[in-house]
Amino acid sequence: MTIEQRKLELINWITAIQREDVIAYIEDFRNNPDEKLPNTILELLHESSSAKIGDCIEHTSARELLGRK
Repeated sequence: MTIEQRKLELINWITAIQREDVIAYIEDFRNNPDEKLPNTILELLHESSSAKIGDCIEHTSARELLGRK
């Protein structure tokens, strides 16, 4: 997945967020980018970037991936 595609996926995910607390957390992160990311997020980012394309699941939205409507 290209960086442009990754950015679009993030934009789509962010626009679907309905919870104020999650939006506030994202805003805090944006305003304080020097803060250290939690280890869990770093592990997921590393795992994601090292995954083989053939092992990935193609989807169009998080809701579709989770089977929710």
